[in-house]
Formats: sequence, C-alpha cells, structure tokens
Amino acid sequence: MPVRAKFMPKLIASLLFVFNLPAIAESESKKSLITAAPVLHTTGVADRLYRVDCGRSVTHDMSIWTPGQNIGKTAEFSSSCWLVKHAEDWLLWDAGVPDASANDPKGWTISRFNTYYLDKTLAAQLDEINLTPNDITYLGLSHIHGDHIGNVKLFPGAKVLMQRAEYEWMNSGDGANTDTDQMKALARELIGTPKHLMLVEGDMDIFGDGSVRLISTPGHTPGHQTLLVNLKNTGSIILAGDVAHLARNFSDNVVPTLNTDKKDSIESMRRIRTLLSEQKATLFLGHDKTQMSTLKLLPDAYD
Repeated sequence: MPVRAKFMPKLIASLLFVFNLPAIAESESKKSLITAAPVLHTTGVADRLYRVDCGRSVTHDMSIWTPGQNIGKTAEFSSSCWLVKHAEDWLLWDAGVPDASANDPKGWTISRFNTYYLDKTLAAQLDEINLTPNDITYLGLSHIHGDHIGNVKLFPGAKVLMQRAEYEWMNSGDGANTDTDQMKALARELIGTPKHLMLVEGDMDIFGDGSVRLISTPGHTPGHQTLLVNLKNTGSIILAGDVAHLARNFSDNVVPTLNTDKKDSIESMRRIRTLLSEQKATLFLGHDKTQMSTLKLLPDAYD
C-alpha cells in the first residue's frame, strides 16, 4: 500500500510489505508495517474533533472493572467514537457497536459480562455533518474488543491503523481463557480483511506534523493504543481508549480483571499521566458515562 511521502521524513521509519505475519486472509490485498520511530514534538493542529455516540453497555458484574468491590452490581458505560478533521482528511477513532444492532431492545450480547445497546447508527451520525463512510481516510482502532470494532467493514476504503502486537494477538491460537478466545474470534469476524491494513509498532505521528499521534499503551490488551489530538483553541486532548474505564480507575491505578497484563496497564496509565502533564492535555475517558455526558456531541465539535 502506498503511504504518503510526507510520512517518511517525519516518521523516519521503514515501510515494508509484511509476508510473515499471521494472515487475516490470503486474499488481503495489501498489508503494511510502520516500524517504531520517535514522535517529533512539532506543533501542528487538527481542525476539529467530534464525539460520536457509539453505543452504551450494561455490565452485569461491576467488580470486573473494580476488583474486590461492587460484586454482582450492574452499571452502565458509555461507548464513544471520535472523528478528527485534518486538512482534507478524516480520521475515525474506533468503530463502535455494529449499526445492525441499532434500536434492538434485546441489545447486542457478545460476552457474559456486557450487553450493548445502540440508539443511533454511526452512518446516520456521519450523515449529520454531510459525510459518508467513503469520506473516512483513516480508521484507527484502539484495540479489538467488539464495542470498538463493530463497524470496521462499513469503511472498506479507509486505511486501518492498529498495533502489530494487537493484530498478532487477534490471530494467535486459543488459550486457557475461553472468554478471551471468543473475543478474538469475534474480532476476526468483525474486522474481516481490510483492503488497507497498516500495522504500527510503537508510536506514530499520523499526519507528520504532530497534530494527531498514536501512543502505544498496552495492558488492557497486548496492542492497545491511545490517540493524542492537538487543537488550536481547545488544546491537547488524549482519547484514552480503555487505558481506564472510569476516572477513579485512572487516578488509583485500578486494573480490571479482564486486562491482559496488570503491570503494562499500570505503566500505560503512568505514561498517560506524563503526557497529560507535558502537553497540558485533557483526558477523555470514552466509557466514563459521567464524563461523557458533559462533553460535546456531534454535530458540535472541539476546535
């Protein structure tokens, strides 16, 4: 897959075709690897950032997210996607709960932990600002849990950005945890065979000007990643993904039992705290219903 020339001097990275990774499918047309490279501390800005309502979930046992507390209690999480406008490009961060599940009173159940509900489709929300799925240049995936990848196939022309570690984990064999095995199988089904799959190792300056940066934050999953967006008027915003689900989890280093690595999870939270300080940034926790209810929602935007 051709990558724009402006990536190269900024990333100082090699771009190569990958033939030795576990294949999603032999028919996949192009699959590229961007190797880890230092992120340049330049001062570019994106034009706008939109929050998109990508569903909500009801958990049947809150103790999964607060180990040792709230055993057997139900709770509701929000699910947010994010849309970034940069010059002529659009980047969608995460793909939410599948549009096919919209307004289903029974919800979308993909595990014994959660049931997901979708009140408005992702496609309909894009239409509110006169966009179609074909307008999306990049689709970044924080990780491969179902509520973050439900509409990947809605964007066949987008360049799909995910960490190589996440891709390899998704395609790894079954293990001792049947919940994890089912989640990976679902991810392979929902992601399918993207025409333009870009596998990243480490951090990445997506547009080459410091405005939008992928930040490697493993722990929730082996290849989890976070997005840092710089805006002219709002300043820097960090889209946490699932580095933490709730504000208290983040402040107190609370690691959910379903995370794949506790040590990496705590280190990723530490790294985000450092970035918050260095960039004087604001942290958006996409699953924290309390915080999300206070934020702008598409068609309103941050600039």
